[in-house]
Amino acid sequence: MSEAKPKLEITAARALNPRSLRLEFSNGAVRLFDSHRLRGPAYIPLMNEEIFTKPVVRDGKLGWRDLDITCGAKYIYDRSVPYDDNAEPREYVPTRKDIIQERIAIILFPCMAIAGIIGTVYWYISN
Repeated sequence: MSEAKPKLEITAARALNPRSLRLEFSNGAVRLFDSHRLRGPAYIPLMNEEIFTKPVVRDGKLGWRDLDITCGAKYIYDRSVPYDDNAEPREYVPTRKDIIQERIAIILFPCMAIAGIIGTVYWYISN
């Protein structure tokens, strides 16, 4: 007979800022969850800082006061990263990919804006 794994549950949740939560799990793990991982119209109310910063744990699941939203522990665990309370924050150092993407955006976005203006003018003239 195989031994059943203990059910993963969230034991504590605390907002670190308007977008991130520090979560403790029943397996002893402490993880950092970024709210950008929550997708879909049901999660739109969580964009409100007043709401997001008040998480609650209900039956081992993550929820928020005054909202009928709950997220299972496995779902949150799989979408979070390990968190160390004692870690020193490091300065962000852009990678080569980040630098290339930024340069492309600097060139591409103004071109797209000009194309949109030209398209609008053309549509206006032709109608």
